[in-house]
Amino acid sequence: MKKLCMSLRLSAAMAIGMALSGCVPDGPALEQEFRDSGQICFSVKGKVIHRYDPLLWQSVTGLNSCEFTVCDDNMSDFYTLRCSGVPREEGETFKCDATWSTYSDIKRKKYLEFKVVKADRTSGVVWLWCSSAMIGAAVMTAE
Repeated sequence: MKKLCMSLRLSAAMAIGMALSGCVPDGPALEQEFRDSGQICFSVKGKVIHRYDPLLWQSVTGLNSCEFTVCDDNMSDFYTLRCSGVPREEGETFKCDATWSTYSDIKRKKYLEFKVVKADRTSGVVWLWCSSAMIGAAVMTAE
């Protein structure tokens, strides 16, 4: 009986350890998932916080073309990315400030380094990824 209890405890501990290690994908996997989704969205650590719906959402580019806001029509749900330059080509990096709404708060992260991980010239959509904060933001450029 004692052996069975120890065996069950060991099995439970191993299962918990495996579950915990498998629950949080690493940064490169999250980046790949974000890039491959093709969605215009804002995600944090693999969780999509906001998803653009062309029927209910709008995309606005600031006058200097370095600020992007994607919001619902009543502006209660949104994300904004203020970049040090205009993202166009894969591989470019920019310092950006990110601001987004949650169900109960407005979150801000400043001076993050985002990299353009995908760019679609036809639609003007650019996917930017911050590996340190694991934040993905897809924005529509004015071009």
